[in-house]
Amino acid sequence: MSQQLELLLEGHGQWTSALYVIPEVQKKEIKPFTILTLKELEGKPDSRTSSLTNSKKFAAVRAVVRHVARSRSATNEHWNAEDIRTFLENLRFSPECTEELTTLLCTDKIYENIPKHLRVKPGMVSMQWKIDISLCQNNIQAENANPERCKEIMQRDTHIILTFQLTDGQTNTYRLSIAKFHELRYTIASALKSVIVLEKRKCMRCD
Repeated sequence: MSQQLELLLEGHGQWTSALYVIPEVQKKEIKPFTILTLKELEGKPDSRTSSLTNSKKFAAVRAVVRHVARSRSATNEHWNAEDIRTFLENLRFSPECTEELTTLLCTDKIYENIPKHLRVKPGMVSMQWKIDISLCQNNIQAENANPERCKEIMQRDTHIILTFQLTDGQTNTYRLSIAKFHELRYTIASALKSVIVLEKRKCMRCD
């Protein structure tokens, strides 16, 4: 799986409600729905949006276009048509709608006027970690520490090195103490728990 497709497929659970509506979308609706969504993203909402009779289908296409548009800047690369096509097929768009929407979403010009604050930050491709005990070993030897003192030095001077590979090609490395590493684990676990709670709320689901 390419990095682009992996990025597009992130958070697949958000499409649960839209999956029931997407198969009903017709090819002739794809372009107008896409244009209306892009106008919203550019801060120029069209008054016709509020009077659409097929609002559920528009909401589904709108969610897809917003997701792709916001993900566009995370890779700094042109969308691969095959990745977009696979993503749309997974969402149950008809073959005709898939081709129409793929052509539109792979046109770089449509993303030019989207404000930067609406664009997502680079995603994470991989994370590697290792334990660095070189400092504590040196300090233990320098002090000729007894077993009890060794434990104190190990706790204080052992570090965790985290290396993150991002979707835009960057590699970031962080050196954390054991205490900071556990603080990071707690923060991430708390954030994930909050996301799960929010996802269960009715107001967060696409109708």
